[in-house]
Amino acid sequence: MMRTLLVVALMLLPLSASATNSKPELAKVLEDLLAWLPGEYTSIPQVYLERALGTPPDGEHEIYYRVFAEIEAPHLAKHVIYTQIRLDGDDGTIFPGQQQVFLISIDEEKSVVSIEGRRIKDPENYVDAHMHPEMWSTIAPDPDFGGNCLFNWRRHGQQLRGLLGDHGQCTMVSKRSGNQLTWDAEWILNPDQLWIYDNGTLADGTLFSGREDRTHLRLSKAERYECFTSLRFEDGTTQVINPYFMHNRGDTLTITTTEAEPRDLHVEFLTSLWPSNSGRNYVDLMRLTLHDGEVGDYKDEDVLGFAWAEPSSNRVGFTTEWASSRCKLANPDGPRFKAAMMGQ
Repeated sequence: MMRTLLVVALMLLPLSASATNSKPELAKVLEDLLAWLPGEYTSIPQVYLERALGTPPDGEHEIYYRVFAEIEAPHLAKHVIYTQIRLDGDDGTIFPGQQQVFLISIDEEKSVVSIEGRRIKDPENYVDAHMHPEMWSTIAPDPDFGGNCLFNWRRHGQQLRGLLGDHGQCTMVSKRSGNQLTWDAEWILNPDQLWIYDNGTLADGTLFSGREDRTHLRLSKAERYECFTSLRFEDGTTQVINPYFMHNRGDTLTITTTEAEPRDLHVEFLTSLWPSNSGRNYVDLMRLTLHDGEVGDYKDEDVLGFAWAEPSSNRVGFTTEWASSRCKLANPDGPRFKAAMMGQ
């Protein structure tokens, strides 16, 4: 009887996280985090599906374009990732307060990979810092923000899961307002997506950041493609745009035609789940579309050219009687690609 009671008592004790996170496992978590997190992400595929299949209770999610890039900043930590958010797209305005550095290390005592996220000081001087190594040595945390809550990462099946503190919540006092704030956050990461749930409440429970429906923002990792478009008009003239670069997660190029009566045409490039109402064709497709409708909201009758491919093909294109367009996965080391990314 005593032995049975002892077994039951042990079952009721809280389980230690260290029981399933050995040093080799934590080293692999760190390795995967540094391999999976860097990249360009956007929520356009999520918003596309919400518009096609229905929105969650709080409405459609915001369109964010977020970059994570590992940088060399040994004055901050051994492993540092710079991140920033732009609103609406990769050429949108910077989201204030979201230029941060992630200081990453293994915490053997807690058996986690720990991230300390810090806003950077004088952020206006560090826009697109991930593309400017000359900036890295002077990046510094803003002493007026952050440093209160650590993000703790562990293996979660075939994914990585980050929680604030030990159980996903952290309560702190703002260094600026003096208000008590509670953050409730969970990040889920795999090689292709980052799902973010991040709510902030005041001491009285008022939600000041995040969503009441507690749904995740689903960020999909984007890849850059080298593209061209060729148009032949009724008067016999032609127009060629070659090359230009697009990401594959909802990027758009607007072309003002050179014909006698100019018009705006749009090339849209989107890799996402196909919004099948039946569910039988709910699969990832890469789609390239030329249309003269509204950006992001065109109708079937607006389509002038269309092609689809499996994402693994790394290329897609179409040819009609008067228009053709192609996109292929870009070479990140190519001089034209580097010049385009630097805005030259």
